[in-house]
Amino acid sequence: MFNFSIIIPHYNNSEDLRRCLDSISEREDTEIIVIDDNSDPEKVDFMHFPGTERPDVSAVFSKGENGKGPGYARNLGIEKARGKWIVFSDSDDYFMPGLNDTMDEYMDSESDIVFFRCKRQETDGNIKDYKMFNALIDASETAGNCEPIAYHFPCPWGKFIKRDFLISNNIRYQKITGGDDILFSIQMAIHIRKYALSDRFLYCVVDRPGSLTRNTQWQGLASYTCASCDAYKLMETVSKETIAYQWTASWWGRLWAENKFRALCLMPRVARTMGAKKMLHCFKKAMKVGRWDWENRER
Repeated sequence: MFNFSIIIPHYNNSEDLRRCLDSISEREDTEIIVIDDNSDPEKVDFMHFPGTERPDVSAVFSKGENGKGPGYARNLGIEKARGKWIVFSDSDDYFMPGLNDTMDEYMDSESDIVFFRCKRQETDGNIKDYKMFNALIDASETAGNCEPIAYHFPCPWGKFIKRDFLISNNIRYQKITGGDDILFSIQMAIHIRKYALSDRFLYCVVDRPGSLTRNTQWQGLASYTCASCDAYKLMETVSKETIAYQWTASWWGRLWAENKFRALCLMPRVARTMGAKKMLHCFKKAMKVGRWDWENRER
């Protein structure tokens, strides 16, 4: 039995994976599970795969004709995890110094989830506070509840999550191209009963042109739009669908800028979610959003 299971999906990015692993010190109470989602042998040296020299790292190689996506990889990691706490990381990000102290401080917490502050490494290499994310931590502290950070920023990282909390509530990632973490995060937000907000900086998100949120391929943008629709239906049950409406308009707007035909094809899907009238209103807003500049919006 471990205190922590750190789950890292990986695809064709072994150099950054090495950096991520190097940011995690070896601990007897911690296991690291790397799920390789069918990386290209021409891009990854499987004979010297990062972490295989460490006793605390388990590498799981998901083979198939095509990669099955980060949602599949993270779910596989959950199945294999033996830790009390599950910690998710993307392979191109890394943990901040002080991770060991953070683990020691919160390993016996009774919370379902502990939310931490994060840094952000910009494309020029500068590391700054992740203002958009950390502001929601501040808002949660002011509100006296975790709703701002739990509902408004659906991401897998920046948290310690009790494994039993995920298992007992059957919370899993969607197996889709992009946005697999949206519904996962909203399910957690709805079921959470005990939480903690920490002033510690746990994690650094690396702003990288090739990341999923920067991807302008229509398949990924369509997947994020549909994931936002799924979240809309779930968030209706707790009267928070307005948040998911904004996500839908934003991703649909990016898709409209990249591929107008594919954006129009999503009209029936969005209409089934929010009704024809709201769908048309959302589409008008999406067209105004156009090419959504994520970097400028976060700043």
